[in-house]
Amino acid sequence: MSIIQSHDVTLYGGNDAYQIVLRPLSDEHLPYLYQWNADPEVLYWTEGDDVERYPPEAVRRIYGEISKNSLCFLIEVNGRAIGECWLQKMNLPQVKRMYADDADVRRIDMSIGEKSYWGKGIGTLFVGMLVKYAFEREQVDVLHC
Repeated sequence: MSIIQSHDVTLYGGNDAYQIVLRPLSDEHLPYLYQWNADPEVLYWTEGDDVERYPPEAVRRIYGEISKNSLCFLIEVNGRAIGECWLQKMNLPQVKRMYADDADVRRIDMSIGEKSYWGKGIGTLFVGMLVKYAFEREQVDVLHC
């Protein structure tokens, strides 16, 4: 039985320097997730300063649960896996209360785990790809960021 519930959506984008592919995240990508979620510097930017590492069992639990209500992607740049992101149905009650009950409210979570790719505008590019997909293909009402 798979840990990560995958999907069949692949997104392509980027610019002249960075060809970006957002591939469906799957169990075969767990080694990347283990590595990135064990790096305190990466986790500082995704979780804050109260988490220094997630052990493999926590990574499996987190991504297994998140993938039930999200489109989770592996981020590839010029053929190299550099991070992960997801377009998730809003799960925070305090945020859900801000919108109509029938509104399709989503959020984007992302992490560039390969630090050599930080500060190059790649996050801006792939978040733009997700925003476009959310509104044009998923018909999302609100992206709460």
